[in-house]
Amino acid sequence: MSEMTKLERFNAAVRGGEVDRLPVCMWVHFASEHYSGEETARLHVNFFKTYDWDFMKTMNDYRLPLPGGVNVTRPEQLLAFKPLSMDHPTYANQLACLRRIRAELGPDVAVLDTLFDPLQTLVRGTGRHVRELVFENPEAGHAALEAITCTLIAYIAELRALGVNGIFYSINGAVDPAKGGFTDAQYAEFVDPYNRRILHAAEGMTRIAHVHGFNLRFERCLSYPVEVFSWSHLATPPSLAQARQMTPAALLGGIDETQIAYQSVDDVRTDIVRSIEEAGPRKLLIGPGCTVPPDTPYRLLKAAGDTVRSLRFA
Repeated sequence: MSEMTKLERFNAAVRGGEVDRLPVCMWVHFASEHYSGEETARLHVNFFKTYDWDFMKTMNDYRLPLPGGVNVTRPEQLLAFKPLSMDHPTYANQLACLRRIRAELGPDVAVLDTLFDPLQTLVRGTGRHVRELVFENPEAGHAALEAITCTLIAYIAELRALGVNGIFYSINGAVDPAKGGFTDAQYAEFVDPYNRRILHAAEGMTRIAHVHGFNLRFERCLSYPVEVFSWSHLATPPSLAQARQMTPAALLGGIDETQIAYQSVDDVRTDIVRSIEEAGPRKLLIGPGCTVPPDTPYRLLKAAGDTVRSLRFA
């Protein structure tokens, strides 16, 4: 078939259509909080163009601001969280970054922004200790999570207005409780209902559910309204083959972010080829199970892209 645009290739892979080849992308953290939105966009675009990725997955590292201080240790501090305006630097900087990326890449590249579930958004802004504060003070905890959810829903509306194609939605509550994750009751109360509201708000966009971590209770996420699932399948169950039996959604994988920085070129190629053999080439996008270490060598990142671009399927 004739060569597709990057956007056509991405959309066809997500929907299960025929593709000229599989889309591939990787992403790294750029220490965004040290930079303006414009500078962060420059770093993203340079990385994208250097490796000729097929879609843009932006990092979103501007952290949630804390009302009235730099720490949250008491229930009344949770009650101080309120929905934020999109003029706040946390969101204004990321929107400026996305606006510049869209202008630089044009309309024929899918641009995805990263969002974290509300509880993880709170943790990223305050520290891990806040989880127990939320669980032990549910009224105050829900008040904070509600404020964050309303903010993220308003943010999704801004993404639509900018022409952002989808969201990479990181879910951090699916780790088995025996391995340090949340109990089923904690997930059902403090994570799941907020996820559903946010994913519903993004209906019509491409929604990638990134099930973060290891030793997963993957079934917690299977009923979410998403088009793609992402997780560290080369480091934790389920395998791609198992996931194919669990969901009709497209899958994103093939690159082991836990190993790539120290792999050989042949190792990287082997992971990609075996993943394609396991999952089949339909409804498959090639990328890491999570963020790639920023010190991953150029030769390995390039090898991943070159491998995918060399493969064709009848």
